[in-house]
Amino acid sequence: MASQDSALRALLRPTDTVIVALEAFVVPQPTDPAIGTPVPPLPADVLSDPESVQRASEDARNRRVLAVVSHNDGPNSPEEGSVFVLKARSPGRALEQSDILRVFPVFGDFSVSMAQIRRSTLSLRLSQASSTLISLTITQGDILGRVPLVLCTQQVETLRTVLAECKRLKELVDAPPLASAPPLTTFSWLAPYTARRAPLPSLFALPEDLRVAYTPLHLRLSAAFAGDPGDDASDIVRIRDDWIRTRVREEGSRGKHLLRIRVGSFNVNGSLPSQDLSLWLGTEAAPSIPDQSLVSILNRVEKNPFEAASPLSSVEKTAQMKVVDAEVVSSTDTEGEDDDSGPDLLVLGFQELDLSAEALIYASSTAREDAWCDAVFAALGSRAGRYEKLVSKQLVGILVVAIVRTTMRPCFGEIKSSAAGTGIMGLMGNKGGTALRMHFTPPATDAVKAPAATVLTFVNAHLAAFDEMVERRHADFHELTRRLQFDLGAAAAVPRDGLPSADLNYRVDALDEDVRTILDSEDWAERRFETLLQYDQLKAAVRDKKAFTIFNEGPITHFPTYRFNPGLLKDPLGYDLKRRPAWTDRVLWASNAFARVEQRSYTGHPQITMSDHRPVSAEFTVEINIVDRPAAEAAADKLYRQLKGLEDAHEDTNARVNLKIMNVNVDMGKISYKKTVTQQVAVRNIGRVPCAYRLVPVDDESSIHPDWLTVEPMTALLLPDELVQITLTACIGNDSAARLNVDHKELNCTLILHTVMGKDHFIAVTAEYVPTCFANSLTRLTRLPGPIRSEGTLLTEDRTINAPREVMRLINWMMASDISMENIFVATADEMMVDTIRECLDTGAEFPFKPSPTDEKVPVAFGETLLRLLDSLPEPLVPVDLQQQCVEMTSRDEVFEMLDAFPPVAVNVWISVTAFLNFVCQSSADPEIKTTKIGGEVASHIAYL
Repeated sequence: MASQDSALRALLRPTDTVIVALEAFVVPQPTDPAIGTPVPPLPADVLSDPESVQRASEDARNRRVLAVVSHNDGPNSPEEGSVFVLKARSPGRALEQSDILRVFPVFGDFSVSMAQIRRSTLSLRLSQASSTLISLTITQGDILGRVPLVLCTQQVETLRTVLAECKRLKELVDAPPLASAPPLTTFSWLAPYTARRAPLPSLFALPEDLRVAYTPLHLRLSAAFAGDPGDDASDIVRIRDDWIRTRVREEGSRGKHLLRIRVGSFNVNGSLPSQDLSLWLGTEAAPSIPDQSLVSILNRVEKNPFEAASPLSSVEKTAQMKVVDAEVVSSTDTEGEDDDSGPDLLVLGFQELDLSAEALIYASSTAREDAWCDAVFAALGSRAGRYEKLVSKQLVGILVVAIVRTTMRPCFGEIKSSAAGTGIMGLMGNKGGTALRMHFTPPATDAVKAPAATVLTFVNAHLAAFDEMVERRHADFHELTRRLQFDLGAAAAVPRDGLPSADLNYRVDALDEDVRTILDSEDWAERRFETLLQYDQLKAAVRDKKAFTIFNEGPITHFPTYRFNPGLLKDPLGYDLKRRPAWTDRVLWASNAFARVEQRSYTGHPQITMSDHRPVSAEFTVEINIVDRPAAEAAADKLYRQLKGLEDAHEDTNARVNLKIMNVNVDMGKISYKKTVTQQVAVRNIGRVPCAYRLVPVDDESSIHPDWLTVEPMTALLLPDELVQITLTACIGNDSAARLNVDHKELNCTLILHTVMGKDHFIAVTAEYVPTCFANSLTRLTRLPGPIRSEGTLLTEDRTINAPREVMRLINWMMASDISMENIFVATADEMMVDTIRECLDTGAEFPFKPSPTDEKVPVAFGETLLRLLDSLPEPLVPVDLQQQCVEMTSRDEVFEMLDAFPPVAVNVWISVTAFLNFVCQSSADPEIKTTKIGGEVASHIAYL
C-alpha cells in the first residue's frame, strides 16, 4: 500500500490529505455493470450469489481504492472530509483525475455501514488470505442522483479505521461552528476532482450563510501576496462558484413575488392575555376581544404540575381582565373571505411567558402558549378564519409562533425549529432563543411550473438583563449563533435570511435624569429619539462590530418599551423610577441579494399595558426572485461547461491564462478632504480560457490598498475576450487626513493584480493631497504660521498662538455679525456653504457671505462647520480620561478647577466655545429651551467622540 499511498498523495492538492486508504472490489449488478448506475444496488441482492462475488473479486476491472481524504485551509478553517473511490492501478503507475470514480462528501445524510458476508457464500479460492469478507455500503441520499455504493474488502482492521475517521469527520461537520469560522459546509474544494464526474452538493441545496455572504469574496480567499499566490486551486473554485451562483439566479429569474410579513415581539412578564391585541397585530378594524372570550381563554390555562389543577378564580380573572363591550366574533367567520389585506405570514415572539421556578424544571405544558395563540386569533377578528397556525417553538418562557394565511399554506415547507438556552449556568431556558426555519416556494404558474424555494429564518431571543451586562449580551448573541442549529443533516447555524424579534435587553448608556428629561420634555420633541439612540448599547455593538453586525434595523420613532410600572413608583410617562427607560424590545433583519427586504413600519404599542414591557411590531415586504428551478439547473450546467478548463489551466502553459491591463499608470490628480475622485482601469482577458484575478498585498503586513483608496471589484472572473472596468475611488476621511496632514502630500501606491493560475500585474496609482485644517491636533493648528495651504515651517513651541485661528475665525464671524442665532446647531446645514467655509479656512480667503439678520442658512452653515472641525480632531476637546469627572461637576468652581487639568490650548478653545454657546443661548427668544436643545448635540462633538 505504500506505493498506493504515494500515488494518492501525488494526485491530491496541497490542502488535502489522505487519512486512510483501503483496497476493495465492487460487485456490479448483473443487469447493469456500469458504476454509478441510477438503479441503486441492494447489498442483499448483489452479495447473495457466491459466483457473482467470486467473479467480481477476480476481475481486475472491479478493483477499487477507497480513500478517506481530509481538507483544511488553515488553522482557523474547519476540517472537511470526503470518501474517494478510485480505480486501482498497478504498483508504480500514477493515478490520474480520471481514476476518481465517486466522491462522497462526509456531510448531510452521509452514512457508511459494514456487514460480514456469510461464510456459506464464499468459495475457498476467495478466502485464501482471510476467511472474513466484509461488505461496505456508502450512502448519501440528500444529494440528487447519488445512489449507494457497495464494496467488498478483506482488510478488516483498515476498514475499522475508515469507519472511525468517517464518524469523526461527520461529527465535526455536524458540530456547532466556532464563532471565528465560517459556519456553512461548502465542499467547494472537491470541484477540481469532480468537475466532470460525480455530482457535488448543489450550490443551492443549502443557502449561503449570511455571515459568509456578507463577507466580501476577496476576504474569503486564501492568504496571498506578491510572488506568493496562495492556494490558487481552492481560490479559483470559490470565485467560480460565486460567479455561477449569481448568474444562475439571474438567468433563472422569471419575475418577483412579494411576501408580506408582520413580526411582533412581546415580553409578557409572566402575564396571561387580558387585553385586545389587535393593534399589535395590525388589525385595528377588527372587533375587540369580548370579555367572555378572555375568560374562556384564561380558564383553559392549567396550573403548573406542582399545584392542584384548577381554573383561575373569579378574583384572579377580574384582576387580569380589561372588560370591553363587543360582539363575539367566531374564528371560523368567513366574512370578507376574498379580502387580501393583512400579512401573508405573522411571526410573533414572546418572552417571559412563564416566570415560575417550576417552569425551568417542568416545561412540557403548552397551556400558556395555547392561551396566547387563542388571544391572537381572537384579536384577528373577522380575519381569523383566513389564518392558521403553521409552527411554534417554546423554550420555557421563550416562544415563537408562525401564523400563515391559509391560502398560502402550501407555499411553506421543510419547516424546522430549534432552541438553545443561555440562562442559569449558561444553559437554562430563562434566557436564550428559539428559531424557526422554513422554505417558501412561490405559487407555480403556467410560466414557472417548478419555482425554487427561498429559506426564511425567524429567531426569538431573550438576552441577559441589567444595564451593566452588555458584554454578557454580546456573548449570548454569539452563543445563540453557535448553538441554534436546525436538523438539516449538516451544520446550518442561523442566521439565514432572517427576521429576529427579541427582548435583546440592550439599554441606554446615559444618565437616568437626562433620559427622562429628554423623553418628557416637548423641547426635545423633534430630536429626542435621535439623541438618546446615540447612547443605545445595541447600536454601539453594531458600530463596534461586537454583535449583530450583519443586521439592519428600521428607524426607531417610538418611545422606549421598557420598563413601565403599574404602581406608584413611576415617572410622569409611567416608567419605573428604579429602571432607566430603554429600547430593550427590537426587531432586526438581514437578507441576501436574492430576497430584498423593505421595512414598511416599526412601532411600539403603548396601549397594551398588561406587562412591564410594551410590545413592538414591524411590517416587511420581502421581494423574492421567482427562479425557475429547471431553468436554473440548465443554466448552471451551461455555465459549468462555459468555464471548462478554468481549474486545470495551470496544467497547460501560463500563456493560456492571460490578462491585459489597459492602463497601468493612473493619475488621480488633486484630492481634497471629503471629496471623491474616481478613475477606471480596463482589464481584458486575452487568453483562450476563462480566468480570474484578485488583488493581493505586497506582504503579510501590508494592506491591499491604502485607506484613502477603494477598489471595486477586488476579484472577478472573465470569459475569453471579456472586458472588466476596475473602479478606483479616492476619498480622504478623518483618519487618513490626520496622517497626511503631518506626513506627506504625495499619494503613491502600487496595486498588485494577481491572475489566478497566472502571473502578477502592477498598477501604479499617484495623486496629490490637498491639506486641510480639519483632522489636525489643536497643538499643530496653533503652530501653523498661517493658513494650512500657505508655505512655511511650523512655529517653535515658544511662538505658538493661544488658540487655532480657524476656530476663532468661525466664532468671531458669528458673534460679531448681526445674524439670526435661532437655528444654529438645530437646523440642517447647506453642504455647499459648509464646503465654501472650510475652503476659506484652509486658504485664508475672506468668507464670501455677508451677515444678514434675515438669512438663516449661512449662520447654520457656520455652526455646522465649527462642529465638524471639533469632530475631526484626532483627540476630543475634553480629554478622554477627564470626561467622566466633567460629567460629575456640580458647581462653577469645580469646573474651573477641572480646567487646570486640560492642556493649555484645549482650555483656550473650551472657553471660546462655551462663551459662544452662552451667547447663542442668550440671543434666543427662550434661552432655557435653546440651552436644552443644543446642549447634548454640542457636547457629543466636543467630548464623546
